[in-house]
Amino acid sequence: MKATAKRTLTPRAAVLATAAAVALIGSTGAATAFADDDAPAPHSSVQLPQNQRHLDDTAKDRAQAKADKISQSEATTKALKAVPGTATSAELDNADRNGSLIWEVDVLGKDHKNHDITIDAGNGKVLNKHTDRDDDAAETQAQLKADKTGHDKATAKALKTVPGTVTAYSLDDNDRDGSTVWEIDVLGKDHKNHDITLDAASGKVQSQHVDHDDQDDNDGDDD
Repeated sequence: MKATAKRTLTPRAAVLATAAAVALIGSTGAATAFADDDAPAPHSSVQLPQNQRHLDDTAKDRAQAKADKISQSEATTKALKAVPGTATSAELDNADRNGSLIWEVDVLGKDHKNHDITIDAGNGKVLNKHTDRDDDAAETQAQLKADKTGHDKATAKALKTVPGTVTAYSLDDNDRDGSTVWEIDVLGKDHKNHDITLDAASGKVQSQHVDHDDQDDNDGDDD
């Protein structure tokens, strides 16, 4: 029946059907690029309780850091074993759909492509890895060329500035002057979120401030 229906299409219907088919084919790349958004959420060995999954930034970071069993350094090492290259960012986060606690690590591979690697924050296992088709690898390469510090030294310098736990780091462009910087988030021993920016070329701390974006001063879950 379907074959018959296709053979009896009117000329106008045939044109519309062809246009729809072309549009579908043209959108295949986008569908592929965003396939991970529709994929099952990663299931790690550690899940945040339901009441901790949507807290304000600092309160959420406290809960995540308390439940985390893998440091950013260990997560990065695991990611680099899965995809050899250079780490450009990492973030401790939880999957909204099931609360699984994960490290999301970005690596510019030796194949000159950007890769996203998901690490179980409980046992360090690789849960997922894929090539990121949306990011500009050329831009990442330019940032790495300007970087003389590396994530290890950058995070170590950040922790000297603010003792605590690194919850995220990222190699990025400075919005003010376009220079390459390391942006590092540290949950300090004062139970506050600190944003630290280092010059990627010299390793010097450019700025450091407490993140006041959320209102969680009365939240004492981890005190």
